[in-house]
Amino acid sequence: MVVGDRGDIQFVNQTLADMFGYSLEELLGKPVEILLPEQHLAAHRRHVENYARRPEPRPMGAGRDLEGVSKDGRRFPVEIGLQPAQTYSGWIVVATLIDITKRKAIEERLRKHEERLEELVAERTWELREAQREKERVLEHLIQAEKMTAVGTLVSGIGHEINNPLYVVLATAEALTDEEDLARCRAYGHEILKQAKDIAETVKNLSQYAQPGARHDLQRVDINASIAGAVRLARRALRDDRIEIKTTTSPAPDILAKPEEIRQVVFNIIRNAIQAIADKGLIEIHTAQEGDWVAVRIQDTGAGIPNEHLKRVFDPFFTTKGPDEGEGLGLYIVHQIVTRYRGTIDVENPAGGGARFVIRFPIADQKNAEEERP
Repeated sequence: MVVGDRGDIQFVNQTLADMFGYSLEELLGKPVEILLPEQHLAAHRRHVENYARRPEPRPMGAGRDLEGVSKDGRRFPVEIGLQPAQTYSGWIVVATLIDITKRKAIEERLRKHEERLEELVAERTWELREAQREKERVLEHLIQAEKMTAVGTLVSGIGHEINNPLYVVLATAEALTDEEDLARCRAYGHEILKQAKDIAETVKNLSQYAQPGARHDLQRVDINASIAGAVRLARRALRDDRIEIKTTTSPAPDILAKPEEIRQVVFNIIRNAIQAIADKGLIEIHTAQEGDWVAVRIQDTGAGIPNEHLKRVFDPFFTTKGPDEGEGLGLYIVHQIVTRYRGTIDVENPAGGGARFVIRFPIADQKNAEEERP
């Protein structure tokens, strides 16, 4: 339609007339406000006055959405494009109107679909987070269960380690009660103290291994100290004189982990190695820094792992041992702990025989320390 500078409709085509339910005669000469809802009239007059002072083209789709009202009072959304023109009798504005009812309906359906999709994504995200939390809870239980299974196999060795010094303590204490020589009393006292410290160290090593995973934040861990603790426990508890455990360490940066779980990783692999060695043998442990990683290599002189089993040794419940020698969770737990700390673990059969496990942990730095904070 064409609107004069006074806001009167000077021309209108049949399509627009049909859109609003009027005949051409009913619209010609009428104020353009006849096509607008009553509550918009005051605002529209201000827009007209402002536009008249500075008329300029307004492309279709520019500006805000507007509403039209048909002859029967039905309101519907419209999009308007404006093109001013100068004539001999003054300014006119050519207005192009489109009924966008269908487009708005589609947009509303899309909006509802988007809202529903966002709800579904939120629900699925919550479900995945809950599943991850449940996985973590199950893993914590498995780690602790594997620890206690290992502790069960250590009882006889630990008993021997405690009973030997305990017998010395008892015998020395009996001698002390009848001893009158002060110098010998002091010597007996020193011997009792030494044996008591040995007992305390043995119990400490076992309790550190058996305790549940700490709930505190991860901490910087000296990998060499954790290995030394695991080796001490293995030597005292597994007590197999046929097998030598040799450790070669070099200075290495800290890693970010829980120290009791790093000890568990090393102890589980040592225990597996001892079980794989039929006669006399050697278990070698090496640590070194490799770029941004701390690497731990544990190699034994046992029978090795059949090549067809190499890819399955970290699967849960996979074992080649007898029914009384394990449930196939030891190496699975090792793998879960290592990957939890963003590390990697590989196993291979070296040319000289036996098996070699290579574990790599990322070096602790300020960035990954902050990422691990809750």
